[in-house]
Amino acid sequence: MTSPPVPPSADDQAGFQEALLSHAAGDFLKAVEFYQSMPEHAADYLEGQHYLGIALHHLGRHEQAITVLEKTVSQSDARIDWLGNFANVLVAQNKLTDAIRIFEKMHRLAPDDVQTLINLGSVYERSQHTETAEQCYQKAIALDPNCQEAYRLLSTLYAQQGRAAESVEAYCRSYILSPIEDTTPFLLGKAYYVLGQLEKAAEVYQRWKEQDPGNPIPVHLHAACSNQNVPDRCSDAYIHVTFDDYAPEFDQKLSQLGYSGPSLLDQLLKDLAPPTQALTILDAGCGTGLCAPMLKPYARILTGVDLSSAMLAYADQRALYDELYCQEIGAYLDAAPHPYDLIVCMDTLIYFGALDPIIGQITRALTPQGLLIFTTEMLTEEIYPFKLQASGRYAHHRSYLDVCFNRHGLKSIHCSEQILRTELDKPVRGYLIAASRSA
Repeated sequence: MTSPPVPPSADDQAGFQEALLSHAAGDFLKAVEFYQSMPEHAADYLEGQHYLGIALHHLGRHEQAITVLEKTVSQSDARIDWLGNFANVLVAQNKLTDAIRIFEKMHRLAPDDVQTLINLGSVYERSQHTETAEQCYQKAIALDPNCQEAYRLLSTLYAQQGRAAESVEAYCRSYILSPIEDTTPFLLGKAYYVLGQLEKAAEVYQRWKEQDPGNPIPVHLHAACSNQNVPDRCSDAYIHVTFDDYAPEFDQKLSQLGYSGPSLLDQLLKDLAPPTQALTILDAGCGTGLCAPMLKPYARILTGVDLSSAMLAYADQRALYDELYCQEIGAYLDAAPHPYDLIVCMDTLIYFGALDPIIGQITRALTPQGLLIFTTEMLTEEIYPFKLQASGRYAHHRSYLDVCFNRHGLKSIHCSEQILRTELDKPVRGYLIAASRSA
């Protein structure tokens, strides 16, 4: 936007004062009459001519405005504000090459002016010179590390180039610079998490806990980022609230993350070659039913259970399950109406830290020849059997899984390292495991 005129001092001519007042009030036609009536010998004549150009622009007389403005800036090279007004008018008329010329001149005159760099970058971006635009935004950030607008523009630029991780990081850096009243604690904590600033994320979640003591989300996420009061598993309340809210966009989000659970399950079942249409199958933590198409060909009875009623509503729409139950899976297993030949937990045990109780419940619900198939995220730190990650999900060490299997009479018949999904363009590694009760 062009900058508004500044009222002159008391000794300025009355006509110029009237012009500025009309201009400021938006009466550009009257302002033009006053500006044009100023004599050339008037002390403020050149300034009046500059504002005349701006007023002409507002009246839609763009070519005339550009001619007038170009003349005034050529006679007053040092007026950065005038150059900026002229450049913005050029941009408004899509005369981008000329606008770049003016903004570059401004940058030479004031190399440390952040707003000039942002404006210059924006015009370069509109001109498809994205590499130069990026350099301008980065220079602005180097001059002012708290320049929210530069981060926001970088985020958009990176997104358009398919640079997802860089786009998200730039967005998060922009978001944490927002006034606190313009943020939500969930997104603010998430932004700090993405940036690796876990202490600040924990501080956000701590404040959220204090402000909303009945909400399970900040309780869990504070534990995940602070490593304090870490639970052995996600609470039922956390799962219920999280996935009820997530249900409408769940399938789309997992697709964007390259979630591989269903395809991994499909290939493993083909390799194991169980009999078709013969098994009682439990899809434990079935969610929206993404795995149902892979399980249905082998099922005599296909049952799904999940704690989120909203997720189950989407699973029901697939019309592939014979039974659906809204229940915590451990409680369901303890009272299962019949044993299962196959229990599948794809992307479910990542919400359990201590696996010994749930593995025991699964084993007791299997037939004598029953099979368990599941995925879990990989923990490489040998000093921990499992760990609550800052993402809010648990990871497990491979040796801990064997301990749980041995304790409950299961034997691993398949274990492979897989990429379960991507997160910020980075692979999330985990295990795909099949364990049999028959061995």
